[in-house]
Amino acid sequence: MPTYRVQVIVLPRPALLDPEGETITNAAHRLGYGQIQQIRAGRAFVLDIQTTSPEEALRLGEALADQLLHNPVVETYEVSLLSK
Repeated sequence: MPTYRVQVIVLPRPALLDPEGETITNAAHRLGYGQIQQIRAGRAFVLDIQTTSPEEALRLGEALADQLLHNPVVETYEVSLLSK
C-alpha cells in the first residue's frame, strides 16, 4: 500500500490577535523587509499516511486535523498533499 505525505497548517483565526506573528512582522521590518504586510504564526504537521489513494490520505488528514490538531474556537487549518 502506498504512503502519502499530508501537511496540516494550523493558524489563529483571522479575527483574533496574533502576538507572535506581530512580533515576527516587526522584526522583519527592522531587518529591512518593509514590503511584508503581515506574518501569521502557527504550526505545521506533516503526516505520512499509508492508504489506498491520495484522496483517502487527504480525508484522513482532514479528520485528524478537525478532531485533534486544532482548536476550533481560536484556530483554522488547511490540509494539502505534499510530494514525497
